[in-house]
Amino acid sequence: MSAANINELLNLWNASLLSTGGQPIFRDSGEMYKTIDSTPLGDVQWEKFSTSYTGERPTENVPPWMNDTYDIWFRSPKEVIRNMLSRPDFSDAIDYRPFREYESATDSRQWEDFMSGDWAWKQADTISRDPATHGSTFVPIILGSDKTTVSVATGQNDYYPLYLSIGNIRNKVRRAHRNGVILIAFLAIPHMDKEHASTDAFRRFRRQLFHSSLAYILHDLMPGMTEPIVMRFGDGHYRRVIFGLGPYIADYEEQVLLACIVRGWCVKCLAMRQALDTDALYRSREHAEALIEEFDLKNLRDEYGIIGDIIPFTSGFPRADIYELIALDILHQIIKGTFKDHLVEWVESYLKAMHGTAKANAILDDIDRRIAAVAPFTGLRRFPEGRHFKQWTGNDSKALMKVYLPAIEGHVPFTYLIRRNVITEETLVTIEDHREIFRESGTVQTFSLPHQHAMKHYPDLICLFGAPNGLCTSITESKHIDAVKDPYRRTNRNKPLGQMLIINQQLR
Repeated sequence: MSAANINELLNLWNASLLSTGGQPIFRDSGEMYKTIDSTPLGDVQWEKFSTSYTGERPTENVPPWMNDTYDIWFRSPKEVIRNMLSRPDFSDAIDYRPFREYESATDSRQWEDFMSGDWAWKQADTISRDPATHGSTFVPIILGSDKTTVSVATGQNDYYPLYLSIGNIRNKVRRAHRNGVILIAFLAIPHMDKEHASTDAFRRFRRQLFHSSLAYILHDLMPGMTEPIVMRFGDGHYRRVIFGLGPYIADYEEQVLLACIVRGWCVKCLAMRQALDTDALYRSREHAEALIEEFDLKNLRDEYGIIGDIIPFTSGFPRADIYELIALDILHQIIKGTFKDHLVEWVESYLKAMHGTAKANAILDDIDRRIAAVAPFTGLRRFPEGRHFKQWTGNDSKALMKVYLPAIEGHVPFTYLIRRNVITEETLVTIEDHREIFRESGTVQTFSLPHQHAMKHYPDLICLFGAPNGLCTSITESKHIDAVKDPYRRTNRNKPLGQMLIINQQLR
């Protein structure tokens, strides 16, 4: 509602109050907003810090980015977590301790919410061995970041939001947009002309700016990672809590930046970029630090894919290994990276390899008929022409996947298991088997692209962090609408970031 409309309503309201001997509540919209902004209860206030380049400069023709100042707006993550833990509506959807879950019928292990994973269990074991933290409630910090564009036609309007959640709340809350994921910062985006954007100095500065900003934003959590802090929970009880950096939700481009590795390498293991399909050891913080001490920057880059002159934001935090903490990403690795780009073609090639061209074409026609025959239903999109697309969008991929996978039932032994709310031990085995049918049939020679290779680590990551639909980038991307795009549309486009911060604060 515009300020003029608010003022009109306030005038009518105040007139009715004065006629009955009452006093006006607010004089105008400005006083109302000022009162809302100064309310101590509610969301956490925004803060700002600025940073700039402090390294060596050339004697002449200094690039503009070396003289620029970069502003980062953020909110205290500790206070955001305090507010989140104290919410009464979360009290029935929060896990206070790690646990292991088993099927009653088969006594086999299953994974659902984050605290059912092995990572939280191991962290709690470590915390319990320290007498100072023994008995504390472990609160894992889940982060996610991703650049987004709010307007292309009116100029450069990119934003870099950073989101925070906690591992204690259950996956259904994190996915349901019930403020289980909170915007805590807008990171700086250094912009540069093409002449300087490709220089090593600028790339190094851009990477280190990202990591240094994260380290500063999260620094008020550091004391609570080694000494318990008392916080009130939504059930009315006070508990001693210990924080810990948990998984980071990011797409591949963001994962490369987080792990300080060369693009094209795996962020989880040491498989060579040219042979990602081979087995390799997992990366670790200790191993990377040892390599950085032993080798020069060129050997680190060429032999291990490590960018050795960047300090990861996790380096100063206890029990934090960025290689372990990078989460899997269903949206970009499965929906966009595999289904849209490969799976439909793989199915066609698989059918031809198994049945010959003539029978395969008949089966493909049957699949098209099944897709076209889907009855209208809420949430389902109809495809009268079957799977034939000249150009695909992300929405096309997600909509077609809902009807395509059931349509190939009986023709291809493939099932979409990874997005189930509960993953069992049997499901983990089936996930790997379904991927291998394309290799065994000769349809695919190697899974050597980063998105394809990432699926190799899914079973281990599910064991660590629970069902993957609770840590997907679709959660943070959908949060862009509420936290970035809608607030931007409500601004007057003149220095919109400040208005977006206030709108976010008031909406919460």
